[in-house]
Amino acid sequence: MKRVLHLVLKGEYYDAIERGEKKCEYRDNTPYWRKRILEKDPSIVVFHRGYTNQTMAFWIAYKVVLPDQIEIVLGGRIENWKPQNGGEKN
Repeated sequence: MKRVLHLVLKGEYYDAIERGEKKCEYRDNTPYWRKRILEKDPSIVVFHRGYTNQTMAFWIAYKVVLPDQIEIVLGGRIENWKPQNGGEKN
């Protein structure tokens, strides 16, 4: 089973990714994000437009760990993505 990372984004960032203008997402390099991004090693990222049911999913091409942040570089978009078994929890 593929591991899934769910990220809630502000509308402007969600829209930029949807338009193809934003190809990566950043999170602070903290224990919280290291556990979710590096230790659990997800292969799919699902973006949520705020706290709505509007989502889009991408393959994670690769991750870059910098001293102050973790960069998630997006691969191809997964069309018609649906959670398996009623949802994925990380």
